[in-house]
Amino acid sequence: MTGKNWKQYFDFSPIEKNRTNGLCKLCHRNYKDKSGVFSNFLKHLKRQHLLEYNQVFNNEYEYFTEDRNGIEDAHEPIDLTNIKEKENRIILSITKNLIIRCNLPLNLVEKPAFRDFMKECNLKYRPVSTKRLKDDVIPSLKSVVLTRIHEKLNTADHVTLTVDIWSDRRCRSFIGITCHFIDQKINLQAYLIDFLRLKSLHTSENIQQMTDEVLERFNIKKKVFRIVTDNASSMIKAYKFGLCFDAENIEVDEKNQFIIENDLMIEDFEEQFESDNLQVVNMSSSDFDENEDSSPVRLSCFAHTLQLCIRDGLKNVPYISKVLEKCQILGKCSNQSSKIADVLEELNKHISKMNITRWNSEYMLMKSILSIGKSDLDSIVKLMDNPVTFLNYDFTILEEIVDILEPFYEISIKCQSDTIVTVSIVVPALVHCITHLLEIRKKLSFCTKLVEQLHISIDKRFSGVIHRLNLINVEKNEPFNDPLYFMATALDPSFKFYWLRDLNLPINNENRLKQNIIQLIVDEISQDST
Repeated sequence: MTGKNWKQYFDFSPIEKNRTNGLCKLCHRNYKDKSGVFSNFLKHLKRQHLLEYNQVFNNEYEYFTEDRNGIEDAHEPIDLTNIKEKENRIILSITKNLIIRCNLPLNLVEKPAFRDFMKECNLKYRPVSTKRLKDDVIPSLKSVVLTRIHEKLNTADHVTLTVDIWSDRRCRSFIGITCHFIDQKINLQAYLIDFLRLKSLHTSENIQQMTDEVLERFNIKKKVFRIVTDNASSMIKAYKFGLCFDAENIEVDEKNQFIIENDLMIEDFEEQFESDNLQVVNMSSSDFDENEDSSPVRLSCFAHTLQLCIRDGLKNVPYISKVLEKCQILGKCSNQSSKIADVLEELNKHISKMNITRWNSEYMLMKSILSIGKSDLDSIVKLMDNPVTFLNYDFTILEEIVDILEPFYEISIKCQSDTIVTVSIVVPALVHCITHLLEIRKKLSFCTKLVEQLHISIDKRFSGVIHRLNLINVEKNEPFNDPLYFMATALDPSFKFYWLRDLNLPINNENRLKQNIIQLIVDEISQDST
């Protein structure tokens, strides 16, 4: 029988307001629905006359019936196993797709509106408690995910770690460890292998101990190829001598210095985990070490170091600091004044918030204010209790700053991707920034000092890369001294040696630099083969 034959059980007649009345021939009840829509009649047939419904649709009905009154026909027994399986699937889907992926609170499942919604979707939905999700469902899902991660990591020969620390708005600290590798299908894989509450002090010993425990649990300690962290002094010291301090890996010479027998290496990559309740720990400049890459195990996050360069430039130019302060005041007022918010809504504009722990926040703040326009901005600042005045040259300064920092912003955004290789971006990105600063300096009226400060900061914080570009010997304790950056760039088909053109080097120097990079690759291959 076709699906249309269910209409034999109803007498249909049109009524007012473009609606249809249906009289059930089996129980003589009237039901109404919009013309051309029959869902109410189908529901009635399915709920009250299940046998006839099954006969019409040849038992091709939902896996889990919506029998409100629990009617069970002797000829059509209900499969309790199927019902239980369906319930579990619904609960798992709620947990996985709503609670976890949509980052919704656990108590969502206990809200009356949510339960009403679920009843509309499935009349036999049985509400689940927050306690059950917390104690049973989520641990079960976690166990499944951990098993899959273990299986994936067992197939990897080498892995790269990123380690970072956050604090939430209640000042509770957390440490996150992510693992990156290339699988057997040559696809990039990234897993958050642990996210732990950091109740102890943020000392290098505690950070290293927690890292070691996680790596031992996943049995990947010997597979670590690179570790990437920010430039906090505790992070630098945590991995200064590798992943462990046991006697098998470390000897002490006559001068009581550490000698590492098995040098490990690190990759350049950073994950900026963002959440509504988490933020990067705000550290002062004194918390960061200048010679951060003296360790054979750890490398600094490129994107984080680039942000430090930007802030070096902005804070060391007084007139830029004054303009930035005006922008900060306006940005703060725009989030507190309903009048300013209304004007911005009419203009279809917004002013970004500045947060020292957010990358590119200064750039986004200035760009958002610049996009409003001088005349509209003048009308907005008049609504402030203590108006700030943006002069004509302030706008010129903002335009120049945005033009200067735009490549830095684009590079930092690209570095946050976990679907592309980022270590090979470092050298071409620095070359691009340097050539950009040299070219834009000729066009500036006010911000030449910012260009100078950015150039100085890049030379200082990326001295290892800069010295190799200039064919200068690189010291072991210089920042970004690892040859990996150049090897990765040359081996990446997207870059190869194309980026050398931007340097405009004499042909002899360009050939020497190419030969040096090729030799680095040959030496690395020889070292691996032995």
